[in-house]
Amino acid sequence: MPEPSSRTRRVVQTLSRAHEIGQLIRVRCINCNITRHYLPGDLLKLVGDIPFWDVERHMRCERCKRREFDVDILLPSAVQGVKIRVRRLVGVRTVRRVMWSDET
Repeated sequence: MPEPSSRTRRVVQTLSRAHEIGQLIRVRCINCNITRHYLPGDLLKLVGDIPFWDVERHMRCERCKRREFDVDILLPSAVQGVKIRVRRLVGVRTVRRVMWSDET
């Protein structure tokens, strides 16, 4: 049986690799059909260097609060890049919640 060639091997497209190439991550909510575009570098800061299709596990729709997404990666042309609105990471807030237990 012949060995598979190097062209048939699947390369895992991680967020850091997509950032180096200049790609965008397109996330579409299946429930409310809203599409958002993100820079892979911004998502990399939040969830780490994961494959782009695993981004949906770490996100929640702001409109419907569900976690059902269709995630895609794209390399926009110059004409497309002007028309696409990209969401940028402004900051991260950490919420501290206090938990109590009663001793008996």
